Amino acid sequence: MSHRVIYVIVAIMLILHNFLSTRANVYWGAIMPSAYLVFCGWLLFTGHLTNHPIKSVSILLFGLLIFLMRWGMGRDVYKKKQEKELNKMKTQGIKKPFTITAFFIFVYKAVLIYP
Repeated sequence: MSHRVIYVIVAIMLILHNFLSTRANVYWGAIMPSAYLVFCGWLLFTGHLTNHPIKSVSILLFGLLIFLMRWGMGRDVYKKKQEKELNKMKTQGIKKPFTITAFFIFVYKAVLIYP
């Protein structure tokens, strides 16, 4: 593969990881680091890396560190976005959105506790 193709693949992976890390569910951001670990394991066990094992492992750990740092930054971005939205709702006098869990609690109380 040419170097341009590799750079495009890495860029797409980082953009996808950034997108998944800023989602509401924390586990979406774990997909890319997990896939990276599987890929690194495959590289180590099939012998596709350099001859020096310490150099190979340090390069792989550096990549994992990058993925984990980007995951943490994505979670921070999501929390700030959520906090800003809640502050905006408070200033407008809007209550928190009615969630499914709150709906089931409401139905439970309405039907079973207060018949």
